[in-house]
Amino acid sequence: MRPDYVSRMGIAAFTAARDSLLEAADDATLTGEAACSVVARAISRVARCDALALMSTDHETHLPAGGVVAGFEPAACVPFWDNELLDPDFNKFNDLARRVEPVASLSDATDGDVERSPRFQKLYSTFDGSDELRVAFMAGATCLAIGAFVRTDGDEYSPTEVRDVTALLKPSIVVLRRALHQPDSAATSVPAVLIIDRDGAMVSATSGAEAQLDDLRIDIDSEIPGTILIAASKARRRGVDRVTTRVRGRSGCWFRVHAAALDGGPDHVVVTIDRATASDLVPMLLSSYGLSNRETEIVLALCRGLGTKELASELGISSHTVRDHLKVVFAKADVNSRGELVARLFTEQVLDQFEEAVIQL
Repeated sequence: MRPDYVSRMGIAAFTAARDSLLEAADDATLTGEAACSVVARAISRVARCDALALMSTDHETHLPAGGVVAGFEPAACVPFWDNELLDPDFNKFNDLARRVEPVASLSDATDGDVERSPRFQKLYSTFDGSDELRVAFMAGATCLAIGAFVRTDGDEYSPTEVRDVTALLKPSIVVLRRALHQPDSAATSVPAVLIIDRDGAMVSATSGAEAQLDDLRIDIDSEIPGTILIAASKARRRGVDRVTTRVRGRSGCWFRVHAAALDGGPDHVVVTIDRATASDLVPMLLSSYGLSNRETEIVLALCRGLGTKELASELGISSHTVRDHLKVVFAKADVNSRGELVARLFTEQVLDQFEEAVIQL
């Protein structure tokens, strides 16, 4: 099934794609899933595809947190991420995240021989794939989202298409960051516990788990959301005791996911899903602006009401250095004052529990 995205090339397509991103960046109601959809549509306008996955990521684990998938069968989810986590391959997302230009095609990476890729052999060759374009959406050193765009018509992605996608990264990141800062909707705070077997089937679950699972499903036909299966798959890896990551539901609510293999073998994994707290979300909000560790310290202290001299004393640096750091922070967050900075970085849903977050951090 070809995604319902416009497939056009040239200056007109690029202009339309850029304008759609600029318009979305001003939409204060945009949710995480909608932001991923807007970015996917924009990229598909300049780099045609037949299947795609564009997922926001947990900033610490780089596991998918939610997003949009089109053209892939639900059964491809776990093999796709098993390849990403386990197999040596070309254009791994973690590798792209460290590159100056985090956009690359599989045909270019393999010198035109895409069959050299285990990912192509296991997945794309089964539905006549011809090339894959991968993107890591980076805010400084933080990966906000990842994308894979696949063609099945025999064509490769051209250098011009790679260039156009690269040129759309900056407005795309603004859209993805804006959606990250939207307050979530009301959601149950009762944790859900699942037991998942090696085949990805649910062995048992606590009462009420279906509400969380339904919110996290990208494909309505899947019993267990792909983001949960991926966490469970990683927990089965040798040497991994447990996995803790964050995922976002279609409602906009953030959840914290814990996955661990049961004692006695990796056949079954127990997964706990509960509502994310402010201490889970504050680091994500800060890192989405590409703030350094020192800059993050300054913002947290600033939000506790400390002045420049107090900041300097607490952090053991000069007032001049504090002001220099603040100038950089203001530039990264595109604000002009301390008050505007606090308003920009933290939504009401975070401020409600902000004192707890500062203490725990």
